[in-house]
Amino acid sequence: MKNRLYGVLLAVVLVLSFAVSGWTADPPKPKGYPERPIEVVCQYGAGGGSDIFVRSLFNAARKDLGVTVNVTNMTGAAGVKASNYVIAQPADGYTIYNFSPEQLINTVMGREDYKAFAPLCNVQMDESVFYVRAESPFKTIQDVIKYAKENPGKLQFTGTTPQSPDEIIINLFAKSAGIKIKYVPFDKAPESHAAVLGGHLDVLHEEPGVIISLVEAKRLRPLIVFTEKRLPNWPDVPTAKELGYDITMGRWRGLAVKKGTSPEIINWLAAVLQKATNAASYKEIAHKSLLDLRPGWKGPAEYGKFWDSEFKSYKEILDDLGYTRKK
Repeated sequence: MKNRLYGVLLAVVLVLSFAVSGWTADPPKPKGYPERPIEVVCQYGAGGGSDIFVRSLFNAARKDLGVTVNVTNMTGAAGVKASNYVIAQPADGYTIYNFSPEQLINTVMGREDYKAFAPLCNVQMDESVFYVRAESPFKTIQDVIKYAKENPGKLQFTGTTPQSPDEIIINLFAKSAGIKIKYVPFDKAPESHAAVLGGHLDVLHEEPGVIISLVEAKRLRPLIVFTEKRLPNWPDVPTAKELGYDITMGRWRGLAVKKGTSPEIINWLAAVLQKATNAASYKEIAHKSLLDLRPGWKGPAEYGKFWDSEFKSYKEILDDLGYTRKK
């Protein structure tokens, strides 16, 4: 009797210990899913950070998914075109969306509703950096600020899509520095890179990963990083906080499905994708792109709460920058 009671108590203690630590068993594979190819929709062009993200992650997950994964790049309308496409598909787990801050920003601006989607997982927390081409007369970010103050509205920045995190970070910096600039967006990241490399525009906002090779080849020069600490690859490049600008925003990258998709499919997909983030092939790409400096993983429930928190933050920022009318 004592042995039996001891066994029961031990089992209870173990269950409680696992629960407190956050451990859960891998969710079971949904019956009959997946049985055909899965489409992953990316609202940005090929070759950009988000495109590299979905391709590298799903390449690592392909074996466990057991079906073909097709990536569709669908640019235009700051992501609204891609969002509308995903919403028009059945809520069956066969259409997965590269969910980004743009979906929250678009909701603030009244162009879409992020609550039409169900959170799957967040994977990456990227860094924001300003760059100029090697031939630029701007050697430091102070040179950029000085020129902009002497020539209001003449300095031209570029990034990906209008009213995106790129534009928000650029305008937050401009407001903090007391300068007036012009933002010229492109739908595809390589186009914004080419505009700065060709001398057509002055300053590029971009994450490190997709253009590290251009910096290493001395074709682009980083001037300032919007992170808590200096980046290990560029220890001589100051952070915004060091210079008195309290801006540490960066693009996050996650995945979503249409609202109404079964929890069984969502939880199983999240488990498969979390496993993929630990695959050697994915970790190598993430490390080379400096995407392992900030913890990024969030499961479905945590990611949903993160959406709500980020939505409030973007609403406040967009109100403050004058994009929306305060109610």
